[in-house]
Amino acid sequence: MSLTRFAYVLLMLSSIPSLLFGAITVTYTAVPLELKTAPGPYTSDTVIGIKLGTLRVDGGPIYTPVWGNTTEVYSGTVTVKGPMSNGSNEATFYLMSVAYPDGSSGTPVIKVFSGNYLPIINDGPVTVSANPFVVELWLVNTAQTSSTTTSTTRQASDFQMNAAYTLKDFSPRFSFITANDSTKKVNQMMQGNGNASSPHGSYMIVNGDAAGADNTPIIDPGAYTNDPSSPGVSFPDPSQLVIQTLFSLQQSEISIALSEHTGSNVKEINSATLGVTVTNGNGSEKANLNITFTDNSPPDKSGFHLLHVDAPGPTIPYKLFWGENLQTLIEIEEGIAIPWENLAAGNHTNKLYMGEINAETVDQAASGTYKSTVSVTIANN
Repeated sequence: MSLTRFAYVLLMLSSIPSLLFGAITVTYTAVPLELKTAPGPYTSDTVIGIKLGTLRVDGGPIYTPVWGNTTEVYSGTVTVKGPMSNGSNEATFYLMSVAYPDGSSGTPVIKVFSGNYLPIINDGPVTVSANPFVVELWLVNTAQTSSTTTSTTRQASDFQMNAAYTLKDFSPRFSFITANDSTKKVNQMMQGNGNASSPHGSYMIVNGDAAGADNTPIIDPGAYTNDPSSPGVSFPDPSQLVIQTLFSLQQSEISIALSEHTGSNVKEINSATLGVTVTNGNGSEKANLNITFTDNSPPDKSGFHLLHVDAPGPTIPYKLFWGENLQTLIEIEEGIAIPWENLAAGNHTNKLYMGEINAETVDQAASGTYKSTVSVTIANN
């Protein structure tokens, strides 16, 4: 089960707020943690690794990309603990950035983390035109950056399949920084402490959150625990069928104009994507889930309501709708599960719409800021 929150923020009722969409969109998707032999770009079965997540940039080009504020992994090493043969039950893994500046079919650029920041491609200046531009983060048992390297220390065969492992003191938050033009090198756009150096370097907005230092958690809090009684890193049998899902919203917070959603007006406000990954399947596997929406309305209210931020008072009821397009919409009932079924491997997107707000209620509402926080719960069907 996963829980995702997004909010509708309505500005002063007398104003008409607008949504601004930049040409470049950056998303980071953390994944469930598991050990895998020959991980990512590495081809040797002596290498074992844990994928942490994927950063994706749409709408480039971008210039001289950098992982910023990486002080938590200054040494570039992370301790993995759990049952192992040939020695103690601890192994040193290295945090690696794996970038695809020429597209996903191109040769990856593998860099090992060290220091307060890490140039993703090189020290620049460099222009990345791949669209999308994808960068993966991996923990692996080698510090070598050649995809054909072999591990000579803790080899993959030392780890026990179907056992569970923990990461020692590892919960980093990074930032994604780019140069403001194609002529700038890393040493012009970065400070020694890992922060962006204005005006040559800028923090990018990631997952719709405010740009700034340490704005991107690298590990999903729901995907891992370092509690030894409930370890969060598995080493599954590679021959077993595994179906994994990952839910995301295009935006975590949005602003709207009430006037665009009153009466019979229904407009798209967000989109939801569910990624389905099937390992060791035969192509016929499907994921079947339930998705449920709830909000922070007072207990005595049914349905969805916008609440005045600064003062208690009358609420503004609104409706949410779910579907692939306007022709396939169904109304979302607050707290009632909606089946999302027969989902094959790949990405599946549905859209969220808002509308049918009573215009008279809006006219009588006090001016101010209204907000609704909606929680989305995903569970197996």
